[in-house]
Amino acid sequence: MGTRSVTAALCISLFFAGGAAFCYARAEGLQAEGRWLMARGSAQASDFAQKLDGSSVDAQLKTFKERRVVMEQAHRWQRGMLLGIMAAVLSALSAYVLFLLKRLDDQLLDATGELRRPQEASSLPAPALTPSVQR
Repeated sequence: MGTRSVTAALCISLFFAGGAAFCYARAEGLQAEGRWLMARGSAQASDFAQKLDGSSVDAQLKTFKERRVVMEQAHRWQRGMLLGIMAAVLSALSAYVLFLLKRLDDQLLDATGELRRPQEASSLPAPALTPSVQR
């Protein structure tokens, strides 16, 4: 557990955050196209209300079908964005946990090093801890 694992987890987090940003950009573009198709369908509906022509109804239905397809794609990209955000947060959290584990490991190594130094300095063996017997 070294700095490589923390660095790898942070890189993975940045990768997922970039993927979420890309998904957001794609979803936003598709939603703008969906809004445009909705406005076009509304215009076709008002045209039908004025002319009562059957061809405008067919055009309006075709426009609404296109909008449905576009909005389904936008929702897929939004799901990808949410998954990317969740994965980025989880990998950032794991990077933090790995950092804390590395810090704990370093502290334990320092503590065991301090315990071994006094024993190495004395040439006498360490006294055994025996309970004293009192009568």
